[in-house]
Amino acid sequence: MTITLDRRKFLQRIYQVVLAAGAAPLLSFEELLAAEANPSSVGWSRPDLVWLQGASCSGCSTSFLNVEQITILDFLTYFSRVLYHPNLSSATGTQVPQILNKLAAANKPYILILEGAIPVAMPHACMMAHKPISEWVNLLAAKASACIAVGTCAASGGVAKMAGTLTGAASLDDFLKQRGIKTPTVNLPACPMHPEHLVYTLLHFIKSKGLPDLDDARRPRQFFTHSVHERCPRYPAFQARDFALRIGEEGCLLELGCQGPVTYNDCVASGYNGNTNNCVRAGHPCIGCAGELFPRARLYHTHDDPAPAPGVIVKRS
Repeated sequence: MTITLDRRKFLQRIYQVVLAAGAAPLLSFEELLAAEANPSSVGWSRPDLVWLQGASCSGCSTSFLNVEQITILDFLTYFSRVLYHPNLSSATGTQVPQILNKLAAANKPYILILEGAIPVAMPHACMMAHKPISEWVNLLAAKASACIAVGTCAASGGVAKMAGTLTGAASLDDFLKQRGIKTPTVNLPACPMHPEHLVYTLLHFIKSKGLPDLDDARRPRQFFTHSVHERCPRYPAFQARDFALRIGEEGCLLELGCQGPVTYNDCVASGYNGNTNNCVRAGHPCIGCAGELFPRARLYHTHDDPAPAPGVIVKRS
């Protein structure tokens, strides 16, 4: 069944995404209506946007598609001009390098989004149009107005950089520093990325022509100021030293290896899939997916895992 939206309802759906991202202070619905009626009357315009995927599973793109109020392609094309996205664009074959090379040569402002790490020690592990992804990132990042690393793999290496891998995967930040590229960068860690984090960052750049307030790890303070532990619904159990010893039990999950105290993210408040769930709410310890030390050797636990001795905190690997 096809649902037809009139223009006002379409804009209301767009604005629901803005609200969900906590971006209402950046853009009011009245401004959205004014921009629709007379685009030249507002002080913002749609930037060009190109999205590349390095060593990744495409999970952050999939997470971005989970925006429920409206299709994310409608949202992206309303606020930006998507020149290329590996999963969303219709461009294939020789069209892709033509688009990217033309963009790099045009000397016009654009935003580069990178999903996944960059395999610097094994460049052929991630190729696009017969060139390593590292060459494309080097070409496009140097001339971009801003770069956004979406997901933990792009922000700090993540799964692609875990012990035992041979690719020498680097985060976007580390790669740019190695190449002497000083384009401003925003890191949006989590595995996968929270779509609201990217929506907020894009809207902030569009409205203010600059990046949001960032911490020392170049993460937006809007989302990464508090640890998961601080906002955990099981925090009262922690204060009472009421620790769960097996998956599925009530109580604080710290003794099962919960990474909440050392992981900064707003996932407890915002959740995934329209705030349907998150690790702790589902009864599993936080796996620290937004942390720089992710992944640990042991990430997931089952109901039948042996319980530690009462009062003994399990050492984290």
